[in-house]
Amino acid sequence: ELQVKKECPFCRTPLPKDNAELDRMVKRRIQANDPFALRKLASDYYEEGDYGSAFEYFTKAAKLGEVQAHQQLGHMYVEGKGVEVDMKKAIYHWEEAAIGGHPNARSNIGIIERRHGRLKRAVKHYIIAANQGLDIAVEQLKMCYVKKMVSKDELEEALRAYQRAVDATKSPQREAAEQELEVFKA
Repeated sequence: ELQVKKECPFCRTPLPKDNAELDRMVKRRIQANDPFALRKLASDYYEEGDYGSAFEYFTKAAKLGEVQAHQQLGHMYVEGKGVEVDMKKAIYHWEEAAIGGHPNARSNIGIIERRHGRLKRAVKHYIIAANQGLDIAVEQLKMCYVKKMVSKDELEEALRAYQRAVDATKSPQREAAEQELEVFKA
């Protein structure tokens, strides 16, 4: 059986034993302007329905380069949660997230491109997202294939790249780590 080190892979501090200790650690990281911790706090506010505070902390995290924060800000601008609906700002945040490697943001940009009739650009975004292992992008590419916007060869290559990306995320170590972290999901 694989043993997972019970320490942070970045700072080597011991992992928290329970949610209370995790909360204390996250608060210290927030005070230090850690972008991941800021995004976690923003996500907590978002889940509670406090969209104003969520927006504030997603914005702070995004300014520090946290790509998931950019992705979420894009959704907030589309949905008008905590902010006025603003598609230009949504697209800006999705572009920042996509540049940072966020596959969902890449797919979102593809959807926007398709709605604006820029089909070749949309397909390129879907292919990139599929190459990153995003199943939604594969479904978009399948729809594009049915509509003859993508060739059979392009679809097959995207499917192979998608499978390689998915396979690359599988390992016994990752599965063991996920089991260890289950305690924090309760």
